[in-house]
Amino acid sequence: MNSTHYRLQRQKSGALAVHNAAYAETMHPGAGPWVEATSLYVQGSGLAAQLCTPGDDPLVLFDVGLGAAANALAAVTCHDELRRRGKRPRPLHIVSFEADPAAVHFAIEEAEALGYPRGHEALLGELLAAGCVEREDGLLWELRLGDFTRLIREEPARADVIFFDPFSPRANPDMWSLSTLETLYQCRRRAGRLRLVTYSTAYGTRAGLLLAGFFVGEGPQSIPGGGTRRAGTIAATWLADLERPLTPAWLARWRHDREPWPPKTSAAAHRELRERLAEHPQWAQFPEPPEPSPRQARHPRFQTGGGAGAQRPRRPRRR
Repeated sequence: MNSTHYRLQRQKSGALAVHNAAYAETMHPGAGPWVEATSLYVQGSGLAAQLCTPGDDPLVLFDVGLGAAANALAAVTCHDELRRRGKRPRPLHIVSFEADPAAVHFAIEEAEALGYPRGHEALLGELLAAGCVEREDGLLWELRLGDFTRLIREEPARADVIFFDPFSPRANPDMWSLSTLETLYQCRRRAGRLRLVTYSTAYGTRAGLLLAGFFVGEGPQSIPGGGTRRAGTIAATWLADLERPLTPAWLARWRHDREPWPPKTSAAAHRELRERLAEHPQWAQFPEPPEPSPRQARHPRFQTGGGAGAQRPRRPRRR
């Protein structure tokens, strides 16, 4: 794929975003690349606070789906701004994964129109040419080119934060499979905290993250200029790192969704996975919901069946 497959597309918010004609998908639609990169990925992951935690060991960020480099440049900018404000952030080690760097070339070519790459053209050019950029201010940025599902299994670094931003499950199902999400969960440091941020709010995506071992919550309350688009998903290895964890009400809705599973999930595994999801420790923090009234019990929401299988029988009501 080359940069001719890309074009600029004006969003309803007024922002310009990068559209991929081959996949028929737009990167960071709605609010635009810089707003989503800063509001969802940087702020949603708590990157600034993590960079300011005591210690000299680098914070390792896996940037999965480099695309046109908005997310990674937002992380670089966060690190640079902390230094300008007189803070002493930890070194930042970014590992960007990308199958094809054509979108980065396009972002360099359209830096003036897009805005966010402006001033970073040399940095991006060096990354593309050498595969690695190292600065004296503590930034190390490496580029891994190729099939992510293979690269991630060979990656020696362990992550503190993951920006998960591939094309959609429809266009790129391998990236959203349970196997891939389980591999991401294993990329954490030993006994360390890992936070993953993604734009997807699909039931299949969130179910896959829960089944992979993460605790899962809602993204930021809103993204400026994002319109009606929901504000992503946050996953973490520690429940305390989620401001708005999913509740059992989400699990009840999941049972009736038409696409409740991650892509490429075998139908033969549905029963086992359904049981694992129902027993996830995330739900233990919530009290059991009250029993439905006879009138509520007749509502389809409380009936057995549904997209992901029957609900567990409810206990008889106390008189």
